[in-house]
Amino acid sequence: MRNIEFSFPLPRPHTGIAMGNGLFGALVWGKDSINITVNRADFWDHRGEYRPTEGVTTYENIKKSYNPADTSWMEDIFPVKPKPSNVHAPWRLPFGRFEIKLKSGHLPVKGELDLEKGTVTVWISAEGKKGKHPVIFDLSVNQNVLWIQDPDSMICGVTVKTAWEWVGKQLKYFAFPEPVLVEKPATRGWAQECPADPAMAAICQQADKGYVIAVERGNDAGKAIAATSLLALDAVKKGVETTRKANEKWWQAYWKRVPSVILPDDFFNKFYLYAIYKFGAATNPLCPWPAGLQGPWVEEYQMPPWNADYHFNVNVQQLYSLAFGSNQLEHVMPLFDRIDSWREVLRRNAKVLFGIDDGLIIGMCVDDRGEMLYGGPGVLIDHACTGWIAQMYWQYYLYTGDVEFLRERAYPFMHGVMRVYEEMLEEKDGRLSIPLCISAEFGNDIRPRLMGKDPSWQLACIHMLSDALLEASRILKKQPRPIWQTIKEKLPLYTLIGKPGEEHIAIWEGQDLDFCHRHHSHLSSIYPFESLGELTPEKQEIVENSIDHWISKGMGHWSEWCMPWAAIIQARMGFKDSPWMILQMWRKLFVNEGMTTVYIPRFRGLSVHRSSLKELLKKPLETTETMQLEGTMGYATAIYEMLVHTKGGMTHLFPGVPDDMKDISFSNIRLPGAFLIGAERKDFKLKSINIKSLIGGEIAIQVDGNPKMKLSRGKEKNIPVQLPLHLNCKPGEAVILMPL
Repeated sequence: MRNIEFSFPLPRPHTGIAMGNGLFGALVWGKDSINITVNRADFWDHRGEYRPTEGVTTYENIKKSYNPADTSWMEDIFPVKPKPSNVHAPWRLPFGRFEIKLKSGHLPVKGELDLEKGTVTVWISAEGKKGKHPVIFDLSVNQNVLWIQDPDSMICGVTVKTAWEWVGKQLKYFAFPEPVLVEKPATRGWAQECPADPAMAAICQQADKGYVIAVERGNDAGKAIAATSLLALDAVKKGVETTRKANEKWWQAYWKRVPSVILPDDFFNKFYLYAIYKFGAATNPLCPWPAGLQGPWVEEYQMPPWNADYHFNVNVQQLYSLAFGSNQLEHVMPLFDRIDSWREVLRRNAKVLFGIDDGLIIGMCVDDRGEMLYGGPGVLIDHACTGWIAQMYWQYYLYTGDVEFLRERAYPFMHGVMRVYEEMLEEKDGRLSIPLCISAEFGNDIRPRLMGKDPSWQLACIHMLSDALLEASRILKKQPRPIWQTIKEKLPLYTLIGKPGEEHIAIWEGQDLDFCHRHHSHLSSIYPFESLGELTPEKQEIVENSIDHWISKGMGHWSEWCMPWAAIIQARMGFKDSPWMILQMWRKLFVNEGMTTVYIPRFRGLSVHRSSLKELLKKPLETTETMQLEGTMGYATAIYEMLVHTKGGMTHLFPGVPDDMKDISFSNIRLPGAFLIGAERKDFKLKSINIKSLIGGEIAIQVDGNPKMKLSRGKEKNIPVQLPLHLNCKPGEAVILMPL
């Protein structure tokens, strides 16, 4: 497997080469020096969480008080518990960096990421000379240590820059003390204490031909420094080879599972590999902390936007959805484990809002304890946030066939999520409806956030849940709740708007998509929830009208995470050219020179995603750039969806690939039913399909929408097969299909 090269200078943390083990993250970047921005996923200030008020914040009160013309009603329904002015909502904290000074006249010129070892090499060269010298970085997959090897003695010193240099005034205002510096002959570092949470320390310890950086926590600065120093010295004692052997074993096993994708575009091939690498670095299952908006990486020069929290109305789901197609199912387990540990919090939320003991509600934005950062309907009653996570539990079963997981974890979670929807529903004239709810982020940056009856976002989610629960009940031989079938019969699939012949999916009753909206929530019945069922001619017309109306509103407010989502929706519609075009525009707008996806468009002309974009673009990027992980992972998922996806029980090959792509191939993309699939198209023609069933089962395949192509199966004899192709596979069976 080839390495990935990066050209220096990489002038900002977010252009840096990412290294991580899920918990400890480091960004390697620089211009005149090599800088290492460090952080940990568990470095939180947990003060100031929001909790719904029992007896006040109830769904019934929200329905009675809601006034779309005046938002002051929210002050009574979502009262904020008084807190000191120097207490913020929970947030991840910036920490700092180490700056590695090089020999006079020498500069970093190239970075090289060895994918199979997880090693980063920065090559140093003297100005005007051809010779290059390596500085090698190895971040341990199972310890919070980073090795720096300097075999040619290019490093002449290490200095410390704490976040206090940039955001000290803010930290001081919020009751943080100044950091404690560590300056010894062979050691540099610092510790940052927190008002109510453990301190964290970073130590750079000199070692043979290099250094070891360690990051650890402690109850106070002294204990954090002691624990971190001990960790660094222990690493020095064991030696770098111990880390390298463990890393190589872990990364080689990781890449062995990764699907191969070969596109006719060098940049996107390289970006795909880097996205998969970053996914592994951010979601290492050896780490108990799931990845939030920025994974284990947080910049040191600003307080992290959106608190670097867990956003559950698309961001976490988009990030972790990559685990399924990439065949890295164990990487989603830390997320499930963490959410399961929040059960008491999630049940409390449902109890306060609906008075039930068996419901589950995740707030839209929460900290690593599951506590909400803020109040308001967009945070508290956007129940599709929890529903989308429930779908991921169900998908884990679909992709693995793990019945025990379904019985012990997925089914109970889906049941608890559905209980909340059941309490929302009202019946009138033989029809079920959701009387009042939100469509994710609708109106954000355009108008006050509003709600309405029967948001299509929520309807799609509840239909997905009812389908999953009915099927899970059949598999587990459980008696389903009667209301789940009633939902299928009496709850509409979506809310419609428009005159006859032009009817299309609405945001909610009476609310059209009347401006460019970055969150494609009203189209979630296409993806992610795939809740439309059999597409009758009437449904097909509605969906086609909805897509055309959506396209007509343009993409001027789209962000880095919603463009890959749009590409997936279009691939699932069978659009063959536009998904690839969307990703090409996305690359130019939202991928920086270090192959990191960033939230703010990089230039004007195609997107005004931020209303203050023209002012932001006048400022230095190091003061405005925001790294987001979900756009990176969303890209890789979009590529999988363009190459192959399953909908309505049918697996479609090359559904979103332009006809003018001459050569394209992939292998081992994982599908529902625990199938690994690959295919190759050469000289515009299908060359082969490879299918492996891990647990046995049936798969139906459609290629390029062509029902007439004949294929031969296996190598022993030719068996003509008419498409759509239906195969019954035994566990472990591998099948090769070739055109006749």
